[in-house]
Amino acid sequence: MNKFITAGLLVASSFMAQSASAATMECYVDTQAYDQYTPNHCFAMVWGARSATAVFRISGANKPINKVIWGDKASSCGTSGTSCSFSIRPFVSNKASATILYQDGTYETASATASFEDGR
Repeated sequence: MNKFITAGLLVASSFMAQSASAATMECYVDTQAYDQYTPNHCFAMVWGARSATAVFRISGANKPINKVIWGDKASSCGTSGTSCSFSIRPFVSNKASATILYQDGTYETASATASFEDGR
């Protein structure tokens, strides 16, 4: 019975440790206003624009980051660091994902979606 309790505590503590270091991805769609990062999803109304810039960053990592590998629509950023930006079109959902490689050899993933409308 003690072995089952010990195994359960080890599993529970690994989940707690994993969530304690959980990084998130934040983004904003660049506008003329003072833009602020929001977690997981960002949206803006950019009147008359045919394109806009979406800006993404990794935040909340409690361990030193070795490298970030950007994916999906952000794959053009490669391994450029903890932030990435690229041009987006109106009325399209643009998912950016990242694999975060920590210096201690662990990793995790994060993603966010950016979109905007042009006022049509």
